[in-house]
Amino acid sequence: MKRLVFPEKFEQIKQVLTEQNIGLWLVMGRETVDVADPAIRLVLPIDIMGVSAFFFTPDGKKLALVRNQDVTGVEQTGIYDKVMGYGLDFDEQLRDTILSIAPNVIDVNADLYDPLTDGLTTGLYLRLLKALEGTGYEKKIQHGVAIRTIRGCKVKSEYEKQAECLKLLNQCCKELESFVKIGTTEEDVYDFCQAFMKEHDMVSSWDNYCCPLVHMGARSVQAMVHAGKNDLRPGDVFHLSFGAKLDGYATDFQRTWYVLDKGETKAPDEVQNAFDLIRDTIEHVRTNLHVGIQGREVDKLARDRMAAAGFTYSRGCGHSVGMALHDGCFQLCEDTPVFGELPARPLQENNVFTIELFADTSRGVVAMEEMMRLTPNGGEFLYKPQKELWYLKTEL
Repeated sequence: MKRLVFPEKFEQIKQVLTEQNIGLWLVMGRETVDVADPAIRLVLPIDIMGVSAFFFTPDGKKLALVRNQDVTGVEQTGIYDKVMGYGLDFDEQLRDTILSIAPNVIDVNADLYDPLTDGLTTGLYLRLLKALEGTGYEKKIQHGVAIRTIRGCKVKSEYEKQAECLKLLNQCCKELESFVKIGTTEEDVYDFCQAFMKEHDMVSSWDNYCCPLVHMGARSVQAMVHAGKNDLRPGDVFHLSFGAKLDGYATDFQRTWYVLDKGETKAPDEVQNAFDLIRDTIEHVRTNLHVGIQGREVDKLARDRMAAAGFTYSRGCGHSVGMALHDGCFQLCEDTPVFGELPARPLQENNVFTIELFADTSRGVVAMEEMMRLTPNGGEFLYKPQKELWYLKTEL
């Protein structure tokens, strides 16, 4: 899978460090094929094999310290002002580079609750402390301040890439409508979507074995499992939960159809009302979003409206999306000791996230998930939302 790193991301990094008065944002890694700080994916489009350090300062300076064998590859990206190679002296060069920058504070990627901003391994953190021992800089380390904005707030090229991917997924849905018939199985739909992703150079946003999730009727298994042999029947709700990555950027969305039963001209009220409630609740949330709203407040907007109509749910109403399906930095859910302070974190301009809601009916699960971006004027859909319940035209 190709990974893109956008030049405007480095302008954002410079701005964040300036606004937050952070003299150095330090990203460290090693053997990134297997274990990588997620932040490295934001600033380096290739993998490296040795222990490494990447230095970013508020004046826009970008430095890389990598093993000698990795120097050429990092230089060829054209990203870094200076790429320094080391042999046996990584720790000494790490210390000397920090001393030459002389930052007021060193911000590293560590977080008590969020895996996507908790990228610095314990071993590398201890190694950093050891390298700085006696310099005074070991006392100037702070944890996970810069990354919350750098990762959480998407630049234009990032959210446009996500919108491009969403456009393709909606195209897949339209093509599905000509493919799905009575008797089509959930696994048939899975195979169709897998072929579509391959054709358009996309990969799954989550475990490929169960992406997409396909549900036909109330008998369908709602879990993170591979699509099975359950077949589509008249009177079924057909639900698709689909997420794909394009050039390293993830999406997540859900769509719902209904299959008319014999003698029906429209979906049962139970199904239609559930769809209308979810659609209207998503719009209610979107129109009440504003910069600074907390994740738990977003969740409450959705939870209260759904509960008033008799539907409750145990999980949050959505999640951030970026290079990862669940991109961290904040949580759209109720307060919980598991997520600590994440639900209380205020949302920022250009956070990208989903609002996803579902309702179980006697005909199957009705669900919808839309991706949106937070702007100074509120929430903005990344791509066209589903406004009406869709129907599959099948022969009875």
